Amino acid sequence: MEDTLKYGFTLPELLVPAEDVNMKKWSCVACDQFTSQPKYWEAVKKQVGTAPSSFHIMLPEIYLEEDDVDERIISMKQVMREYIADGVLEVLPPGIMLVERHIGGKVRKGIMLAMDLEQYDYDITKRPMVRATEKTVLERIPPRVRIRKGAVLEMPHIILMIDDEADDVIGGLHMQRDVMDKIYDFDLMQDGGRLEGWLAVEQKLVDDTVRAIASLPRRDNMLYCVGDGNHSLATAKTVWNEMKAGLTEAERQTHPARFALCEVINLRDRAVEFMPIHRMFFNVNPSNCAHFVAEKLKEKGRNAKLIFGRWNPATRTEEGAFVIPFRYHEGAGKLVIEDPQHPLAIGEVQDIFDEYVAQNESYSLDYIHGDEAFMELSDQYDSIGFYFEALKKAEFFDMIVKCGVLPKKTFSLGEAEEKRYYTECRMITPARYADAKPDGSGQ
Repeated sequence: MEDTLKYGFTLPELLVPAEDVNMKKWSCVACDQFTSQPKYWEAVKKQVGTAPSSFHIMLPEIYLEEDDVDERIISMKQVMREYIADGVLEVLPPGIMLVERHIGGKVRKGIMLAMDLEQYDYDITKRPMVRATEKTVLERIPPRVRIRKGAVLEMPHIILMIDDEADDVIGGLHMQRDVMDKIYDFDLMQDGGRLEGWLAVEQKLVDDTVRAIASLPRRDNMLYCVGDGNHSLATAKTVWNEMKAGLTEAERQTHPARFALCEVINLRDRAVEFMPIHRMFFNVNPSNCAHFVAEKLKEKGRNAKLIFGRWNPATRTEEGAFVIPFRYHEGAGKLVIEDPQHPLAIGEVQDIFDEYVAQNESYSLDYIHGDEAFMELSDQYDSIGFYFEALKKAEFFDMIVKCGVLPKKTFSLGEAEEKRYYTECRMITPARYADAKPDGSGQ
């Protein structure tokens, strides 16, 4: 078989729940979803109870600022070890998992690969093969490092995209799934739809997939770009960089922490939809916030104006202008930027949003997936939401080359319920260290 590392990955050795595990309780949505909606996670906790679940070996980001976060992290790492020791998780032979996600009348297809972190960098000036698509907020990495460092398992919610117009990579496996072993088929909790998975281990299937990947076009050396989980991938890279300093060259070649498990999807898949991520400010004076943004734009030389009126989510531009609707409890309006300099509306205002929040420690800014959540949260007192349109899928790869990286949280692959659910695991600690302490000592 051709050396897969030349194309940025290796075949993962996956762990999946044993046959007697309730898969609907096992698989829960990515940790970075519903970050302003504690009721969602309370419902998950109630539904799961004490049953084996990925919920017990991950940390929803809504809890990152809680006083008991250290205890939560230690507990999840200990449960990982218990799941391995008690046979909750079973090891599959190395191969490529074909996954198909059914939701909203669509079927999104992907494959699971262990991506080589040596081929990824969030510094795009290094022209890495695996490219960050959004600005990486370095301050967000340390708390996530605490979660990954010392963990024996990883569960991926990272989604990478390829541009495969002929659909040879994933479509090729999809057409042959009947000759592959079906690993799971179950309904996901909390309106997540249904998930199916087949494992390709037969040599010809693997070789054909590798050859198809090798034939993909590259843009500025970019073969893959991040569709979801940008900061999770940056965290994995940070942990690996720290770890490899203490390894021999031979150990660096095969250490499991060198890789990060990701789902790779095809940008051209008709089920792949770009959804906007809206901005929501809390504990602010809505009118003051809107005026601040407009004035800062004017200071930058932009021709910007505020228009207050009825709520209208239309963001169509006229003669090159950007229109950003906003909504709050007492009213609504739109911010019009008539002479933008950035290709994207969010690129004109994200730095200003960050500057506004930095003025007062009581202010907060969150990133909201979905119109329903946007409408609900913007109805609260002392909050204001700015509404953004989705990126155009056909322009995405070229936009990455043009912009370098997009402003943080520029787009989302589907609504929150459509995000990746944790199902597969992979060991990121060598077996000889499996009994290391949950704080990471012994590695």
